Amino acid sequence: MAKVEQPTPKKDESETLSDHTESIKSQILGKIGKPSNLHRVEVCQHHNGNYRVNIWEKLEPLGDFSMSMRLHIGASYYLKVSDSGEILSSNPPLTKR
Repeated sequence: MAKVEQPTPKKDESETLSDHTESIKSQILGKIGKPSNLHRVEVCQHHNGNYRVNIWEKLEPLGDFSMSMRLHIGASYYLKVSDSGEILSSNPPLTKR
């Protein structure tokens, strides 16, 4: 099977994406507050300045003994973000939890 060469992203493009990701995470947590059982904030870039943000939360263990951590998406938002990384709109709206 032939190896397909993938173009390497330009340094500026990858830095911009990661900067927006961290900026979006901090804006989200600033607007909704940080859940006490927060596991992680997942930011996925879609197209044309649109992003999906999932707030992953830890669930209480079942019974006295638990082999693995139970997680669920506590909230999910679809965002429109400016070129500078500012959140322009959110569906559903960002409100304190």
